[in-house]
Amino acid sequence: MLDAATGTGFAAKAAARVVGARGQVIGADISQGMLAQAERLSADLGNVTYVRADASRLDDFDGGSFDAVICSAGMLYLPLEETLSAWHRVLKPDGLVGFSAMWEGFPLLARLFRDCATEFGLDLADPMTALGNERRCEDALVRAGFTCTRTVAEVVMLPGSDAGQVWRLNSGSPHYPEIRALGPGDLSALETRFTSEVRRLMAEDEATTLRAPVIYAFGRKC
Repeated sequence: MLDAATGTGFAAKAAARVVGARGQVIGADISQGMLAQAERLSADLGNVTYVRADASRLDDFDGGSFDAVICSAGMLYLPLEETLSAWHRVLKPDGLVGFSAMWEGFPLLARLFRDCATEFGLDLADPMTALGNERRCEDALVRAGFTCTRTVAEVVMLPGSDAGQVWRLNSGSPHYPEIRALGPGDLSALETRFTSEVRRLMAEDEATTLRAPVIYAFGRKC
């Protein structure tokens, strides 16, 4: 099994426990720092290894190398069509693919960030749009040559963060390069506006603010 964009390896570690001693899990990620953390966290498992690789290309893997490819919370950072094509190539016939995506418009604080940015003349796209509902996930799988076997809608609770941390995550996101066009004055004003709204929403209803609907999509290689 391949865990693409494994990050700190939490999904790879869970998968390794599922496949047991007769199975092998490889976690692939482009970040050496993430892989170092993953290796440390999985030191007690003998059937998971980590490699540095671009999860959207997987050039170092032969076609038909894996029985399954999974990706947990990584699709947001990967080019959709190229990534699914690469996964299709490295899967064996009838191999399983599974990934998670978040509904369009979530997380709520990311939506709030984009709304606040419009007040400063910026039109920021929602990075969740391409896979933002069950039908879009199914269509993406079919376009890549998979049969979509099922989609599952669930809800996760995001960890709480202070307003400053939420600002840093959104203002530094690679999905919003337009932010760099703002001058120092406007950037400071946007930070003040956004963090003030974050504090208000968290004080009014933290549970709803941190609630995030997600989609788990599964398919098989045709």
